[in-house]
Amino acid sequence: MGREYTHRLVILLTGASGYIGLRVGPHLAAAGERIRCLALPGDPVDPGQRFAADVVRGDITHLDSVLPHGEGVTAIVHAAALMPPAPPERMHEVNVRGTANVIAFAQRWKVRRIVYLSAVSAAYAKKNAYGTSKAEAERLVKESGLDYTILRLTMVYGPAGGLHFQKLVSLLTRVPLLCPVPGPGTARLQPVFVEDVVQAVALALRSPAAVGKTYNVSGGTVLRLRDLIDRIVAAQGLRRRRLHVPLALCRLAASGLAVVLPPSFFSPDALLGLTQDAELDHSQFGQECGYAPLNLEEGFARTFGRSPA
Repeated sequence: MGREYTHRLVILLTGASGYIGLRVGPHLAAAGERIRCLALPGDPVDPGQRFAADVVRGDITHLDSVLPHGEGVTAIVHAAALMPPAPPERMHEVNVRGTANVIAFAQRWKVRRIVYLSAVSAAYAKKNAYGTSKAEAERLVKESGLDYTILRLTMVYGPAGGLHFQKLVSLLTRVPLLCPVPGPGTARLQPVFVEDVVQAVALALRSPAAVGKTYNVSGGTVLRLRDLIDRIVAAQGLRRRRLHVPLALCRLAASGLAVVLPPSFFSPDALLGLTQDAELDHSQFGQECGYAPLNLEEGFARTFGRSPA
């Protein structure tokens, strides 16, 4: 049984201006917690204009810029991360070195509690650079000596996000008539609604059973990539026909494009992530902490204003 955190928390929230951070922050603030948002020095988004929070500027890849902001902090929600199509070396710098710096910050200020937002990519059999970086960051958190909880998220979706879901929606919206699908589209997915992620963070922070645990944070529906595409199309009232492109051709095209174009959503690294099973069993989290996510129909109704047919 982990120690119980019942007093009002002072939470350092990294990634506070990101899609998840801008939803986690208001929820925790409304619950009575004091939020200290860490935002990049040049970030135009000011979380303090969205919800009650103190905003400090720093970069987790530079420990000296973060260390001054620890006075009074009692818990950390580490949501900052970099995803594909970012270059692999930059993902490692943010996701691994940045996490090591967050841990060093916690140790310097004697902050015991940390909730780390990881990803299903860390559990892939064949890891891309992102998955490798998240797995390494998980290891650092587990070995930190802190009262940690790791939340391993599947594909996050919701209004205007998350990143990969929104790119898929944008592709379906922009390309008329056809939707290219890499391979047979049989990878099993379990997308999670963003507000369920918010609830997961709140549960992890306050549940003694969550200390020292890695929990899966997935949605209530498992389906294949091709079926997810069909449901997005239906939810938006579009007419699209799936065009399945052989994986070998996708890989060849992705490798060729990587030579002449900046990193893209269809880079070899991103393609590897789209073709692996990404379903995670969240039953342990439910049994121990009360996590109960929406199914896809309910989540899509809140995302698009209509339920998929």
